[in-house]
Amino acid sequence: MMNLATEGRISHNPELGRAVPLRVNFAWTSIGNAVYAACQWAMVSVLAKLGSAELVGQYALGIAATVPVLMLAQLNLRSVLVTDPDFAGRFRDYRNLRLTMMAISSIAILAIALPMNGGMTGIVLLAGAMQAVEWVSDIYLGLFQRLERMERIAISLAARGVISVAALGFGVWATGRLTVGLGCVFAVRLLVLLVYDCGIAFKDCRFQHEGPPPQASQARRLWSILVTALPLGVVLMVGSLGTNTPRYFAAHHLGDHALGIFSAVASLATGGGFVVNALGQAATPALARFYASDDRVGFRRLTNKLAAMGAALGAAAVAGSLVAGGFVLRTVYRPEYAEYTGLLAAMMFVTGIGFMGSLLGYAMTAARMFREQVPLQLASLCAAAATSFFAVPRFGLMGAAAGVGAGSLAQLVGEAVLLTRWLQRKGRL
Repeated sequence: MMNLATEGRISHNPELGRAVPLRVNFAWTSIGNAVYAACQWAMVSVLAKLGSAELVGQYALGIAATVPVLMLAQLNLRSVLVTDPDFAGRFRDYRNLRLTMMAISSIAILAIALPMNGGMTGIVLLAGAMQAVEWVSDIYLGLFQRLERMERIAISLAARGVISVAALGFGVWATGRLTVGLGCVFAVRLLVLLVYDCGIAFKDCRFQHEGPPPQASQARRLWSILVTALPLGVVLMVGSLGTNTPRYFAAHHLGDHALGIFSAVASLATGGGFVVNALGQAATPALARFYASDDRVGFRRLTNKLAAMGAALGAAAVAGSLVAGGFVLRTVYRPEYAEYTGLLAAMMFVTGIGFMGSLLGYAMTAARMFREQVPLQLASLCAAAATSFFAVPRFGLMGAAAGVGAGSLAQLVGEAVLLTRWLQRKGRL
């Protein structure tokens, strides 16, 4: 493992100075991401059980309206921090930039929320607030990931996920209002950030400078990180727009009830994302080391393994939905959802394509291919928007699934082409 104490940037415990086996990192990230993903799905299930499909649709619209703004603002600083071979910026610079961008994003979310009708203004504002706190926690998880302390990440994710479900359920059950539930989620996530994430970070590491003061001012350091990370922020924003575009069309053409059905089914389809995230996060430090040492053979082999695992996960999800889809939908939501087994199978298929694309995205990020991802995500967005424009009015929710699939396929093909060309340039295939 890279020595993070270089140039006095970060001091850490001696036991952190050794490489951790990939299987150990994967085990911890699997546990944390599994619990967190289950809790994200459980939040939708709680709303479906306590309320109506319309309530689920309002929640989904609040998330969809704020996620693109927050994706741009968060700049994927976690990946920049983890893959930075020289650790050019101290952790507090990454943290301060994340805090600054989250504050700026709140202004944009306010501008989005104010023109909305009825109670959607409050829903959008609170959905943005609870996600902004999540992204502040994320930069601390990036520090833990760089130190390869994946158990810290697992505990943080599990704690936030479990108490978020409990808080949302209590707020909606006690008052019948989604805004109260979202406010409770915001409060408990802020508590985890302050008590656990910040506390453990300062216990494991100390962030004061130990040596000559940096030559550049903090403003210059933040600007340098911003310039490096901005392409990834654009990638995430455009990717989020591509993912949510079918939802926008569904909300416009089909209404909140249909959007609630689609979001509930989609949340089951994306449940396997916890494995994808665990694989990608666990493999990123190793991929970054292959890149830093110019070991393209090792990089290619690990990338191919990741893509194959993504394909296998997608195939298993499709098979499971065909065998037990109706029972699962009826059990975890309500009987009315069971008639959408076909939609679930379609979403499992297109999500499997997305799993492969996500894992190749981790490989591109580890190879510091930041700017190259922007046109890929633009192509994905255009594919999703064009397909949704024609398919949703004609085929309803199956058309929305087609929109998701078109965007994922465009991303996957583009990533495969760019990674292959990059590897071939050295002639080491």
